[in-house]
Amino acid sequence: MTNPNSRDVQVLPIATNTTVLRARSWTRLRFEIEYALARGTTSNSYVISGDKVAVIDPPPETFSLIYLDALRQCLNDWERLDYVIIGHFNPNRVATLKALLDLVPKLTFVCSLPCAANLRAAFPNRELKIITMRGKETLDLGKGHVLKFFPIPSPRWPTGLCTYDEQTQILYSNKLFGAHLCGDEVFDEDWDLLKEDQRYYFDCLMAPHATHVQAALEKLSELQVRMYATAHGPLVRYGLLELAKAYETWSKSQTEREISVALLYASAYGNTATLAQAFALGLTKGGVAVESINCEFAQPDEIRSAIEKCDGFIMGSPTIGGNAPTPIHTALGIVLAVGDNSKLAGVFGSYGWSGEAFDLIEGKLKDAGYKFGFETLKARFKPTDVTLKECEEMATDFAQALRRAKKPRLTQAAATPMEQAVGRIVGSVCVVTAKQGEVSTGMLGAWVSQATFNPPGISVAIAKERAIESIMHTGGKFVLNILGEENYQDYMKHFRKNFAPGEDRFKNFSTAVADNGCLILTDAIAYLECSVNKRMECGDHWVVYAIVDNGKLLQPDSVTAIHHRKAGSHY
Repeated sequence: MTNPNSRDVQVLPIATNTTVLRARSWTRLRFEIEYALARGTTSNSYVISGDKVAVIDPPPETFSLIYLDALRQCLNDWERLDYVIIGHFNPNRVATLKALLDLVPKLTFVCSLPCAANLRAAFPNRELKIITMRGKETLDLGKGHVLKFFPIPSPRWPTGLCTYDEQTQILYSNKLFGAHLCGDEVFDEDWDLLKEDQRYYFDCLMAPHATHVQAALEKLSELQVRMYATAHGPLVRYGLLELAKAYETWSKSQTEREISVALLYASAYGNTATLAQAFALGLTKGGVAVESINCEFAQPDEIRSAIEKCDGFIMGSPTIGGNAPTPIHTALGIVLAVGDNSKLAGVFGSYGWSGEAFDLIEGKLKDAGYKFGFETLKARFKPTDVTLKECEEMATDFAQALRRAKKPRLTQAAATPMEQAVGRIVGSVCVVTAKQGEVSTGMLGAWVSQATFNPPGISVAIAKERAIESIMHTGGKFVLNILGEENYQDYMKHFRKNFAPGEDRFKNFSTAVADNGCLILTDAIAYLECSVNKRMECGDHWVVYAIVDNGKLLQPDSVTAIHHRKAGSHY
């Protein structure tokens, strides 16, 4: 394997006259929650060499020097380069685009109409050659490489554009079908092992825009595709049909949810957008649909429609010059004009020195009679992992509050014979503790069982809305603390209460730190240090299979506490 401490560019032919240049970062690239699994990522760029030569999606500035060197060797002569196709505009790529323009002044950009406006704003002193693609145009590079273009705008990427090569039947899928995963494998040969990373990527980036994902899938559905040339992670060739079907299923699951939340935000430097992403993930975990709207690019009618049909809304804003930006003022005006103060509200954002925007939004909503689902979250400068986890938990609580409010309060029906029978399955009373970076959390668990002898392994079932779920991914570490009959009631009472987002769950208990960095409850009768090996989605739970790396019996004479239930329809 390549040195994991370095950044490099991996170059490989992938089809006729087609080469991929994968700019690889082996460690966590950025602080956004989409990178939280910390498995690195790739920024994939492509070269199609017909009679004319096109480059698709040059990488961000952090890769510029090594990428340009690799591209020069691929082209042999800079004068061969004719087009740069941009799948979506990102300010962090401007430096690479400028370097290419300096090397090849004749260069023509190919992009969507909104992207063209961004390019001209990024290069105000240059006369750019731009071809805009609205969906019907083609670009003939020669040698059979006729490119078709499909605008796929979304609130997060309003400039989105997919490219299809009729010759190779490759779909350059932009942000669709990717994963934040770095490795030597260019393709998805072990596609079944990539499901977890692809699902996490979808939940972070696609779920908040599920209706736009469905629209994009519909646009692309008639194409004969042999390969998804993704923007990030492995190229999809072997598991293409399965992943396409999964995207349809995951998107449909989002749009069919009965309760929806409008997530309105604007972002000056990307920090508020990062917070919004964490809120969106928490809302998704909480079982509600999310309509994420970047107010900088949304039309007033789009905002009004989202507010009118949602069950609750959350607004995020930076503070710029002691005030909220104009798009947030516009959105707030629409919210107040709609005037339905029965909807649950929330406010968050980032600031540098003062944070007046929060007071403005919160004050206006309070004056209008709105109730809030959580205390306003204020993050100074760049949010930390702890702050992002707090956002996620706030959003999950917000979603659950909406679900409880909408669910009719009925007298609990008597358990059916089947539920009574399932309830006779018993489990050890345990506390699972986990840590990722600076984030530490835990939960009470009785759905635990030994799963294998060799290697020693256990299975743990975790409800999807649990705070601990998002750090129990493959490769993650945790400790299973097994409780005894003498004191398990104290733990059950404590861990069954509702914790505030970010609240320390262990402050009232004696703890020690295990070799894997997670907490040991010192008055447990035994503990196991475990590594997550696999995850499986099972209805309303994730089932985690973990290898036991280490363990110790702390109280040899104590008896394991057992949780007895009367029905299998609840804990």
